Amino acid sequence: MNAAERRLIAYAASAHALVHVIELTYPALLTRIAEDFGLRALILGTIASVFAWAFGTSAIPAGFLTDRLGSRRVLLYAFFGAALSLVLVGISPNEWFLAATLALLGFCIGLYHPAGLSLMAQGVRQRGLALGYHGVAGNLGQALAPALAVGLAVAVDWRLAFFVLAGAAAVMAVLLSVTTLPLKGESETLTTDSETAERRGEPGPRSGTGFLIPLLLVYGAFVLSGIVYRGVITFLPQHMEELVDFRLVVLGVEFKDLGGAFVTVALLMGAVGQLVGGALSQRVRLERLAPLLAAVAVPAMVLTGVVSGALLVVIASVFIFFYFANQPVFTGLIADYAPEGAVGRSYGVSFFAGFGLGGIGGVIAGVFVETWDTQAAFLGLSAFMAVTLLLSIVIWLMSERRSRAMEPEVAGGGGY
Repeated sequence: MNAAERRLIAYAASAHALVHVIELTYPALLTRIAEDFGLRALILGTIASVFAWAFGTSAIPAGFLTDRLGSRRVLLYAFFGAALSLVLVGISPNEWFLAATLALLGFCIGLYHPAGLSLMAQGVRQRGLALGYHGVAGNLGQALAPALAVGLAVAVDWRLAFFVLAGAAAVMAVLLSVTTLPLKGESETLTTDSETAERRGEPGPRSGTGFLIPLLLVYGAFVLSGIVYRGVITFLPQHMEELVDFRLVVLGVEFKDLGGAFVTVALLMGAVGQLVGGALSQRVRLERLAPLLAAVAVPAMVLTGVVSGALLVVIASVFIFFYFANQPVFTGLIADYAPEGAVGRSYGVSFFAGFGLGGIGGVIAGVFVETWDTQAAFLGLSAFMAVTLLLSIVIWLMSERRSRAMEPEVAGGGGY
């Protein structure tokens, strides 16, 4: 990679990390916001889902805007809009204003993914490597959010976290407006999905109605996985605050209820999972890999809802690792099953499925928490993870059937 490409990756990775820091700040501050406004768990979960719906739904118009206006302009809208929204969230006087401003914030940062991915696709020749760095940066942003938000809340107030992020979003927008980035045409020679598939010993991107059902199953897995993601991300900080007893004494002053900061430890494993899952997807057929990773994630999630103390940090980290290791696998399946010439739109639908429709996970988890507790929420969400495993198995079995059906054709010289 040349210097211009490295600069583009650095900007996109930093922007992606900031988007996910912003995304997880509300869940990280859930306990303190609840105390300030006197809110029930169901209301808190509903507000999280409103944010998630806006975050996911804006991915579809973002794709069209990116094609029409270009990545740079859409990213400027995203981060300037985020800066304004974050200030409004920070001055929220009640839960209604908070919900409205978080919805606006979700819509603004939801513009990022289609524009950011398009930015790298146009400007970096080694696209697969660039997207790998991009995914890791997003997970690092998720891991940083709880420690940053809780630290600022303990030092001053929960509102300060949103004001600090507003400044960071404004700086990101300004940097984009003054930085020269190598925006090349899409005709540039890039590593294609076909070449990647050939290295795995299988056909390249598929098209035709024969792959419609597997594609729909993958979309279904995105919805279920999104429900799990939103529920876990919303209530994992509170879950750890309640079940991981950690206190800190500084200069004779005791700081308590810091267990939620250990979410950072668990989420760091998501970055490792992205790298491992991406590496495995280059060597193992995606349809075979998806159920294997999900088969480990399901019991790990069940245990996350059962154990406590230091063991909870370990088990939650295992679950986060395998959950995120499967993300590049399912992302690859979208590219494999998408109709020819519709990969971009298919990714738009998948982001909407995962972040938009899957946003209902905040409400579902909130019902469990309000009726029982956070442990019940994780046990309940495990059922959605189990269905994801079943869908993965069905996708794998359909793939095996197609492979067997193609063997005579390949042996006979390719048929027609």
